[in-house]
Amino acid sequence: MNSLAFRLIFLFASTLVTSASAADLAYHQGGICLSYSQSTLPTLDAGTIHQTVWSNFENARDAMSDPRVLANRRSAYVWAMQARWACSAAVGYLEGGHMDEESIQKCDCFYRRFISFR
Repeated sequence: MNSLAFRLIFLFASTLVTSASAADLAYHQGGICLSYSQSTLPTLDAGTIHQTVWSNFENARDAMSDPRVLANRRSAYVWAMQARWACSAAVGYLEGGHMDEESIQKCDCFYRRFISFR
């Protein structure tokens, strides 16, 4: 095999590996919860929703300073951070007297995702 053919094969293989790694990296860093609309939390009574959202928020917030979460190699910290953000938005709406279904669903989805990586 000549030098040019080897370089082209190496460049092609490097591009494939880099693309796959970049897609994986974006998935873990972005913290996207595509299935949030499947959450049934908004269908529960208002008291249960409020209690669950607050609990999720507090657990995610506390997890962000937990050494086990910080050392976790499965992205638990990223999902805890996303859950804290989503649940704080839901808490804000609830405290303002508004039941925002989407923020409640995202809180539930991110929190479940965090728990699965913990």
